[in-house]
Amino acid sequence: MVELSGTSGGSIVASLYASGMSLDVLRELCMSLDWSPMMSFSPWALVASQSLCSGNTLLQYLQKLTDGKKFSDLSIELKVIASDLLTEKEFVFSRAATPDAELATAARASASIPLVFAPVAFANSLLVDGGCCNNMPASVLTIDDVPRLGIYLESDDAPLKPGNYGLRTLAPRIIDLLLASNESSHVALDTKNGATIVHVLTGFASSFDRNMSAATRQKLYAVGYTTTATALAALPTVASA
Repeated sequence: MVELSGTSGGSIVASLYASGMSLDVLRELCMSLDWSPMMSFSPWALVASQSLCSGNTLLQYLQKLTDGKKFSDLSIELKVIASDLLTEKEFVFSRAATPDAELATAARASASIPLVFAPVAFANSLLVDGGCCNNMPASVLTIDDVPRLGIYLESDDAPLKPGNYGLRTLAPRIIDLLLASNESSHVALDTKNGATIVHVLTGFASSFDRNMSAATRQKLYAVGYTTTATALAALPTVASA
């Protein structure tokens, strides 16, 4: 059985695939989707939910793409990672733990960048971006004879020179700084436990770019595809299949 896990943006990709979306359609979506409506900043959201964006449009769009499917509807074993502000612990959506949860709700919670998207209330929890606890969820995959492969998007930005910078420049760096030690620990532990972690360098792009150019999208896809294909070919079980 196929087993997937995802955090933040990875949770959206994993959820769409698990819901039945083909790889060709998923790629076309990545190349053409306009994220602007999903990340439309609102003064009302800032007052009502202490965030720049309510996240409602993103949730509705994910519900449409996944056809409202729940974890209990899946033939693929999917785990989506979020972070619970109430317990300050990792929260895992799965068929066993949250069978009645919609994939859209899980992905929306997992991708809730703190202060950018409003937290998601679910099952007595208040959930934000899974990267706050576990940005490399290869750790939740079953450890057995089947190779575990983790795709890790790694910023390789050059250091900034002293000066005054706007929020557009500083926000991604603040997020990277907050997650850095957490990510390093998980990557080291997953590697020690036998998982193969693929490092995809993405410093040329920003997750805050709502109007990403076609050239940048294509470069992201090409770098990710090539790096991952190389890693897959090096896995004995996959290479001989």
